Amino acid sequence: MQPIKLQLYTKSDCPLCDKAIVVLEDIAQEFSIQVEEIDITVSMGLFTKYKNAIPVLEMDGKRLFGHRIDAAVLKRRLVWRKLRQRFTNF
Repeated sequence: MQPIKLQLYTKSDCPLCDKAIVVLEDIAQEFSIQVEEIDITVSMGLFTKYKNAIPVLEMDGKRLFGHRIDAAVLKRRLVWRKLRQRFTNF
């Protein structure tokens, strides 16, 4: 089964982003996830959109979390995502 792809919008020198990365590393021990870290400072559009909300975590183009990642909620969403994949990929 393919890993679940997540996008983490972040920037350097961001303590909340560092905490989010630790949470995601812990969750990766339990779930097959692939996290794409996107630096918002490389694009004025991304910076304008996310500057007051980072870190932002998205899955399937939908925002899951801003500022802080709730590990328990994310795990539930990942379980649901895995179940949906299992039943839609016969």
